Amino acid sequence: MSDLSGNHQVMHTPLVAWIGDYPEQLMIACISAKNSPISLVTVEQFGDATAHPPHNHGHMLQKIQEAIAACDPHNITSFHKVCLALHLNGVLEPFWKIWEDACPLCFLTPNALHQWHKFYFDHCIRWVTNITGEHCKLEKLLPAAAAGALPDDVLCMLHTITKFIFLAQGLFHCNETLHSLNEALHEIHHYKPSILRADGCLGKNSPLNHFQILKLELTQHVARSVHLMGAPYQWSSDITEHCHITHVKMPYCLSNRQDYHVQCCHFLD
Repeated sequence: MSDLSGNHQVMHTPLVAWIGDYPEQLMIACISAKNSPISLVTVEQFGDATAHPPHNHGHMLQKIQEAIAACDPHNITSFHKVCLALHLNGVLEPFWKIWEDACPLCFLTPNALHQWHKFYFDHCIRWVTNITGEHCKLEKLLPAAAAGALPDDVLCMLHTITKFIFLAQGLFHCNETLHSLNEALHEIHHYKPSILRADGCLGKNSPLNHFQILKLELTQHVARSVHLMGAPYQWSSDITEHCHITHVKMPYCLSNRQDYHVQCCHFLD
């Protein structure tokens, strides 16, 4: 590329952010399933009230080298077992390995759609349903709709989670909002035992006595991401998810289902 003086310069594009859901983030970070793509936490520690040390560029490459030293990668079955023991997914050459300053810890940003809103609908609404036997649909109205039907400490838990989500998705952040965010996170972990006491966490056959929820663990890293990358909501996958509807699903529905790739392209043109 030519600079302002007309001289040719070699340009290296920085990897600023990668928007993806949980499976995509695991694949990119070279981490196996049921682990965090951001920190060294294990599934048994997902509900811990304190943040665990994060992955970084050097640490991940070191673990990959440990796996290679322990087993020949050409022996796929044995190598896969070694990788699982190290919480790796078996990728040997991650694309960010020689990408200067690229580190999954930094460019894998919080995803509001999958990490916050989906957490609310997958867990908070289910807790209320298990305790009250009723189903509430609206995220904003859940604490108010559940008032009177839940113990006070359970209601406080729902309120603080709602507060955390709406604070985290703000378009602007400052020291005051980050302080409020961390206070809400502290309150979540303070009140979460109330969900267990009220039998809000139910497995297939019996109540659960843990919070092994990755999305809960990822809330520990929101404030750090704000310091590194700015407001997390700019990295949400809402736009790309909507584009999948308008640019893929809708054109397909308007096609005759035969050679639909060409028809979809004509529609987009």
